[in-house]
Amino acid sequence: MGIFDKFKKKKEVKRPNLIVFEKENIDNDYANFELKIKPRISIDDGFPQEAYQRLAGRRKEIQKQIEEIIFSNYLDEDSEDLASEIDSFPDIRYFTGNYYVVYESYGFTYRDHNHRPYHIKNGQYRNVSYKGNERQENYLPLDSDEITKYYNIFIQVGLTGIESGQEEDYMSLDLVAEIASPDDEIEFEILSHGVM
Repeated sequence: MGIFDKFKKKKEVKRPNLIVFEKENIDNDYANFELKIKPRISIDDGFPQEAYQRLAGRRKEIQKQIEEIIFSNYLDEDSEDLASEIDSFPDIRYFTGNYYVVYESYGFTYRDHNHRPYHIKNGQYRNVSYKGNERQENYLPLDSDEITKYYNIFIQVGLTGIESGQEEDYMSLDLVAEIASPDDEIEFEILSHGVM
């Protein structure tokens, strides 16, 4: 070891750290770092309680995947998702590595053979799309064999940062996964991220 090696500061790698708030969310509000409450949970009408319980039993697996997404996209200095310009967002220098769950939603997505999304409206499946400025709607009957029903899991997490001298909300991260069965492999995708 050279004489200067002991003076070199080893760069600290931040790993995601889940903060679990114990305070009950009595009004089922959106959580934030200041409120320090449990996440808001929304379960669509018709979503089977048994399916929700099976998915809830997979929290460790879901947490591990969320942490890998956070690390590889926002904490890893080699991430392509981080802008390197000054005053850009998100800025890796501000992240603490701490995150918490803001909101969880469990429902269904309906997709046709071309993977276009549908929802149920007025007793039919409806797809809304746009061609230029022209809005187009496509309807299919509820007994259509063109539609496949997927379980839809949406999770929003809050990542904290130290931008003004103290830890506070820095960025929200929206993640979504669709699976055919509650036992299928879950693979979350980033839907969006933004300033909190």
